[in-house]
Formats: sequence, C-alpha cells, structure tokens
Amino acid sequence: MTGLVGRHLEEMADMSSERKRRIVVICSAFSFVILLGYTSVHMADHNYLFSILNLTCALCISVNTWYALTQKEYNVADVILSGILLFYATMLIFYGGMLEDRLFWLYPILAAVILINDFRIGVLFSGATNLLIVCSMLFTDVIELPAGFAADRFIVSLLVLSLACNMSAYYYARAINYIQSLYTEGIEDLAYLDQLTGLANRWSFENWAHGKLKEVKDSSSLTALVFLDIDDFKAINDTYGHSIGDRVLQHFASRLKNNIRNKDRRTDKHDYSIARFAGDEFVLLLYGVKTKKDLDSILARISHLFEDSYQSSERINRLTISIGAALYPTDADNLEELTRCADKAMYTAKHSGKNQFNYYQGDRLNPLKEFDDTTATNVTPLTTKGAKHLV
Repeated sequence: MTGLVGRHLEEMADMSSERKRRIVVICSAFSFVILLGYTSVHMADHNYLFSILNLTCALCISVNTWYALTQKEYNVADVILSGILLFYATMLIFYGGMLEDRLFWLYPILAAVILINDFRIGVLFSGATNLLIVCSMLFTDVIELPAGFAADRFIVSLLVLSLACNMSAYYYARAINYIQSLYTEGIEDLAYLDQLTGLANRWSFENWAHGKLKEVKDSSSLTALVFLDIDDFKAINDTYGHSIGDRVLQHFASRLKNNIRNKDRRTDKHDYSIARFAGDEFVLLLYGVKTKKDLDSILARISHLFEDSYQSSERINRLTISIGAALYPTDADNLEELTRCADKAMYTAKHSGKNQFNYYQGDRLNPLKEFDDTTATNVTPLTTKGAKHLV
C-alpha cells in the first residue's frame, strides 16, 4: 500500500509539467485549425493582410507544438504560445476593425493564455492584456464595438473571465505545490531515514559525519564515535518473533532520541548524529563533550536505557547493551577508521561479559567501565508478560 501511494504521489508531483504540455498541445491544435480556416476565409474575401497573419501564426504554432512534444526539459512552449496568441489578439484589437467577430475571440485567447501558464505568468499576461483593452476602449477610438454591444458590459465580462480563470489557476497551483512538497518529504525520508526506527540511516549518517568531523577537528571539546549493540538480540527474535524484536528496536531508538542530544547547538536544527547502522547496531557521533567524565556519564546513561524504562518487568530489566567508543582524532582521523575502531571496541565489550562500554586503545582494548556481574550475564529470554510491557 505504501508503495502504491508513493507511485501515485510521484505521478501527481509530475502532473504540473505534464498538464502544461498537454494543454499547450490541445490549445495549439485548436488554434492551428481555426487559423487555417480563417486563412481560407480571408483569402476568399481578398483580405490578404489577415490571411498572411493567420497563416504565419498557424505555422509558428505548428513549430511550437513540435517543440512542446520533443523538448522534455526547460520547456517554454507555453510562453511561446502565449506570445503568439497575444500578438494575434493585439492585431485584432488595433487592425481588425473590418472583422465583426474580432472581440469575441479575445475571450478564448485570454482564457487559454491564463490556463496554459503558471499562475504568476498567467496573471501578468492577463493583467497586461486587460489593461491594454480597457485603456484602448476608454481613451481611444481604436476599438469599435458592434451595434447594441455596451462597452461596460464587455469590459466587466472580460475581467470576470480573467478573475475566474486566474482563481482556478491559483488553487490548482497550490494543490500541485502541496503534492510536490509531500512527495519531496517522502523522498527525503526514504533517502535519509531508517523506516523502522525513524533514525538516520547509515548512508545519511556517514554523509553528515564526514562534514561534522572536519568542522570539529580543531575543537578543544571531545568528539567520539559510539557503537551500540543490544546483547543477545537474536534470542528475542527467535523466541518471540521479529515483530517483538522490531518493537524493541523502535523503543530503543525512541529512548536514544529522548536522552541524547541530536540538535546542533549552533543552528538548533536536528542533525543525523544518531543512526541505525545495521540490524540491532546503532551508532552515535557525540561532539561538543567538554570532559572525559562527561563522556563517561553519557555512555553510562545509555547503558541503562532499558533498565530505566522497564522497571516494572522482572525479565526485561535484564536486557543489556554493549558499547564501544573511539575518540576523534586521537584514535583515528577519518570516519572509516574511526568506525572500525568503535566497532572493534564494541565487540570487545560484548565478548568481555556484555553490559559495559569500552574505549578503543590501539591493539589493547581494556574495559574502562563494568557493571555488576549480576547484570552482565546473558539475556534471559523474555516471558510473555515481559513482552507485553515491551510494547
């Protein structure tokens, strides 16, 4: 269902350009046929000026239609068609005195110009055209109205048509912009976030971390890459199924977001410093930490995330976390090597009894913090009652 919605959003997000192309082609086809028809009529009436004008406009429209169908990117066929139609409308106003039905053609021309263009361009073109017509009728004798055709009614009807078409174009533009924003946000979520936990994914974390490490390289504060792994997570999946395992991961991710700063102090914007690396492994980039003691306190608080949240369950309290940390640039001066060091420190903590955090120290890894042996044992399988507390 999610994929279906995503495909429809993608189609609707591209609707604006496709709609514009189709309307341009349809309006061009009608204009071409009408202009060719009037070319023949004017030729039969020996009105060679408008015969040549109609034929020239028809040929220009045919070339523009070919351009609209073949040019997929940076397509300005709508503006070109608008220019042709407005040029033709201007010729009708100033030089079409012998044509009795010339003013009636201003209505479809104006509506087409508004509907084939983006909202702002349509407003600009229609406003300029209306201003030209109104000024010509009020201050000159260029436009002669047919007998029984009141000037005020003509002007009001033209303005009402413009207003209705522009309002339609405005609300359509708003709907398209909203759909495109939904689509863009959805694409960003798919590209940058882990769909299960809502944390940053590995790709977005690594792209962000490369820039952040360069930024803090000369900082006097501590920067550490931290690997987290839920001890014996496989036992949860095997005993209770992946749905319970997924809820464990979701809860742990939520606890991380609520307990670890993931906002840049300088910009106050969320960053990608907390990420799901793979499976039940999570990674943090802690920066701006003042002292080693503060870093120890942060890692100790992370180690108790499960215990603090499930005190009412005698089984779930035994869930533990193994943590490995590597300091930048002391242990490594690039993200790839820093990742390897933190990962190695985390596995050493896991193989040394779990429920502890280790700092990377070259070829020799020593646990700098161990908790009580009663909590460092392997995970006791969750009871059904415990699993209910988990969700």
